[in-house]
Amino acid sequence: SSGINAEYGEWACIDHGTTICIDCSGVHRSLGVNVSKVRSLLLDNWTEDIILQMEQKGNSKFNETYEHRVADKIGPKSSREERSVFIKNKYVLKAYHKDNTSESSVT
Repeated sequence: SSGINAEYGEWACIDHGTTICIDCSGVHRSLGVNVSKVRSLLLDNWTEDIILQMEQKGNSKFNETYEHRVADKIGPKSSREERSVFIKNKYVLKAYHKDNTSESSVT
């Protein structure tokens, strides 16, 4: 066990320091490791450096910046397509990012 709190699921984006559910992990994996590095909290080996990074970041801190401009979030009942659009907007296009000055609100 990694010692990381699996509040949001049993998967993690180690480069962002966040935990995610299994449904979102598939979408993250499809984006490639240049966007999101996904690991299992239970099955993968964790180095002290990765654990420290996860503890320093976390979902709340990450989402304060990357979901700053979100109109509608995805949830447990969201479809694969809804997840895919939301995650691509969030991680690839940074449409919801605090520093995004676009006037339009993306859903």
